Amino acid sequence: MAQAIALPEDKVVAMLGRSTYQETADAFGVSRGKIYSIALELRARKNEERIRERRAERKARQKAALLEMIGDTQKADVLDWLDALPDQCANLIVTSIPYNVGKRYGDCASADAMAHAYYMGWMQMIISEMSRVLKPGGVLFLQCGSTRDNTGQIVPLDILLHETVTKTGLTHQNRVIWTIGHGLTPKGRLSGRHETALIATRGPAPAVFNPDPARTPQKQPGKRAYKGPNKGKLSGHPFGAWPSAVWSISPIGHNHPEKTGHPAQFPEELAMRAIQLYTQPGDLVLDPFSGSGTVHACCIRSGRSFAGCDLFYEEIRAKRLAGVRPDDSCPLPGVTAESMAVWQAEAVAVSHTPK
Repeated sequence: MAQAIALPEDKVVAMLGRSTYQETADAFGVSRGKIYSIALELRARKNEERIRERRAERKARQKAALLEMIGDTQKADVLDWLDALPDQCANLIVTSIPYNVGKRYGDCASADAMAHAYYMGWMQMIISEMSRVLKPGGVLFLQCGSTRDNTGQIVPLDILLHETVTKTGLTHQNRVIWTIGHGLTPKGRLSGRHETALIATRGPAPAVFNPDPARTPQKQPGKRAYKGPNKGKLSGHPFGAWPSAVWSISPIGHNHPEKTGHPAQFPEELAMRAIQLYTQPGDLVLDPFSGSGTVHACCIRSGRSFAGCDLFYEEIRAKRLAGVRPDDSCPLPGVTAESMAVWQAEAVAVSHTPK
């Protein structure tokens, strides 16, 4: 059996810097493939430096592009826009995706009328890119309803896309049910008066979770513990009940004050709740389907940075965002007049004696 030839790897690498693979192989009396395998293992391929240079140039270009795009919405294809963003740059992505049910967006009648297989592949690419640009601990809030499959049957998008979300490396956190109090009455089936949002994180848990802005009023704000060390004390929280995954939020109807010319607008309350739950002021929030600018308006109001893209509705967004100003305060919807009275009755004056 032929004995394996031990090559001086440092000398091989040094010669590769000035010679071809074949010249190096001839000098050491081995095959060209052997030299290439050494170069591959040591990351010394002749094009390795060019690969590193291109990667570095791409990262620098993406960082520069992001700085230019913060606070603005680009008129761009969603995949082109996502490709221009650097890895792990966003704290939160809040977006309502197209459902592929034939809605007319802008002047393009086919924008929401793709073949089902094409649409699913398109969404898989988009979700993969959204996963790439999230920071560790960053959150994807993917608002979705129902679509129609290749047979015309209605299929919930959260079911179709859940596996894609987890296969891109994100961790499922919640499936929010957004209940809608009114809507169309179909024949022969129940009225589907809710939509869903998939919430997933890059990593095991969100880096930020602020429950207080999403708390709801306590059903019994005066309820007290009946046993244990806190017996007789108020058992609830002064800011309200812990947030649940069922959100009752009014949709944007024809006479809604937020209504614009967008055919599938979702309410600011929905976006604001996600933003306040999962980010801090100054964090970057992305919306790859910016539409009428709902997410951007909420970011301005709450002091977050934002960036997004859309092929349509530039004038609607510009007009809407021109009138948005930062909020003076953050309301706590879980606090009611009744709960305030209960907790104020429990308040005890604390005096501080100087040391």
